[in-house]
Formats: sequence, C-alpha cells, structure tokens
Amino acid sequence: MAFSRKQQRALRLQVPASTSNVGPGFDCFSIAVDHFVDLRWKPGERLEIERKGALTESTLTPGRDPVLRGMRRAAALAGGKLPPGKITVESAFPPGRGLGASGAGLVGGLLLGNRLTGSKIKSENLLSEAIALEGHPENAAASMLGGAHWSVPRAKGDWIHHPVQLHKELRFLVVIPPYPLATSRAREVLPTSVSLQRAVDQARRTPLLVEGLRTLNPELIRIGIQDEIHVAPRLKLLTGAKSVLEFAEQVGAIAATLSGAGSALLILTRTGELRTLETKLQRRVKRLWGESGMVLNARVTTKAAAFV
Repeated sequence: MAFSRKQQRALRLQVPASTSNVGPGFDCFSIAVDHFVDLRWKPGERLEIERKGALTESTLTPGRDPVLRGMRRAAALAGGKLPPGKITVESAFPPGRGLGASGAGLVGGLLLGNRLTGSKIKSENLLSEAIALEGHPENAAASMLGGAHWSVPRAKGDWIHHPVQLHKELRFLVVIPPYPLATSRAREVLPTSVSLQRAVDQARRTPLLVEGLRTLNPELIRIGIQDEIHVAPRLKLLTGAKSVLEFAEQVGAIAATLSGAGSALLILTRTGELRTLETKLQRRVKRLWGESGMVLNARVTTKAAAFV
C-alpha cells in the first residue's frame, strides 16, 4: 500500500509492562502492571528507531529490536510496506529485568505496523503473532489484553487466555537490580525434567495461588506461590537476590518471588502496607547496590495496549 505524505500523521501507542510466572505460573501466568512502554511514530525519510529513558541500556541491533520485528511482521502479514518514519521507544524501567519489555515491544510493534499498513489484521491474530515471535504467551498476553491472564494452548497457534481476578487491595513492589538477566540465559539453567512428586506438588499449589490472589489470603498466597521449576536455579544467577526476597518476607511482605525470568524481584503486599514496606526495601537495596538499584511500586492495570 502506497502512502503519501498527506496520509501520514504522527502516532502514539502505550503498552503495559507485565510481571509473569509468579511462582508456579511458569510460561502461562501474567499480570499487566501500571508501568508502560511508550511508542511514538512520526513520518521521516527512512525507518529508524531511537530508545529513550531506561531503554537506552538496550544493546539490541535494529534487526533484533522487538518493536521493529513486530512492525515488519505486521507489514508482511498485511502484504503492505511500512512507510518511512522515526520510532521513539521509552520506558522508566530497563530491559532484561523481568517486566516484559520484549513482549511489550513486540505487541507495540505489531499494532503500530498494522495501523501503518491499513489496519487489516484482527487483534487476536496480532496476539497470536506476538506469542509466536516471543516464544511463550504470558508477557504478550498481558501487554495486549491488560489485566491478569492464565494462558493455555488450545491448538497449534491458538490459545485460551483465561482472566484471573485479583483483589483490589493487592499491590506489588518490583525490586530492580543494576544488572539484567537475558531470557536465553535464564532458560539455560532450567531442568529438562522433574520428578513426578515435584510435578504433583507444583500442580497442587496452583489453585491456591489463584484463590489467594483473588481473596488476598496471605496463607494461600504463601503456599501457592512456591515453585518447583524455575525460581531456585535462576536465583543462583542473581547476586544478592535471594537475600532481598528473604528480607522482604521478614519485614512484612505477603510473599516474594522472581518477576518473570528475573533479574527483577516481585514483592506482594497490600495497599495499607505498601509505603512502609517500600521504604524498608529502598534502604536495603541502597545498601546492597547503591544508587544503581530501583524499587518500583505497581498495581495491576486493566489498560490494554492502545493508541492515545
């Protein structure tokens, strides 16, 4: 599809970040949070991308950048050609920290590419493409749909994204270390098989976690969030992370685990205890990592990826 200069106008898109896995929800459970990846496109002489904010830390080449990958995939599906323009991508959190920056980038790129080539592709098909590009469903589902979902394959290339209800008083603190953890590296350390007993234990806890998050029952959450597959091996790659998780629970957190594959840590609390716990964690993080560590407070957002 040919675009004239008159047809082109600046576009802006906001995509929610996400925390995923959340204990036993490995590669299936995701929660969109109220921190966003902001994408802007404006007409230009050539297709180019600029990263701002914490995303300047990224070292990805344009060929591997998730936003550009998504845009090019959408154009290919639409049978169109992307018009030249400059994409600016910005967020307050850095990449490689377990907040779904890659999934958000793919979703944003697919939506932006679809808009620029005539809006021919349905959103559910764009979500399937984001999952295929990402390799797993949870972060893409959270960014595209907002809210919390448990994603299960129904058939090849098809998914059920079942909504998970969270208590309105549930809050998160996300501790962000000064170092990233590449998803590829985080997957290398995972076991290729587990014992029958560990698999049974994992399955037993899952409904407790879901019910605990719905009712904000601390006992159910603490039992349900325990994991038999990914948390322990990944913690070994993260300097200081285990001590922060233990500290958070000692000073009043409901529970604590990894956010996504890491390196970020997810601390679960409630509205009335958020500020006190945040202050204590900030002091701990400063002693551990100086000014390089971060503590973000967050809550679930029902806002899906959307043009603004």
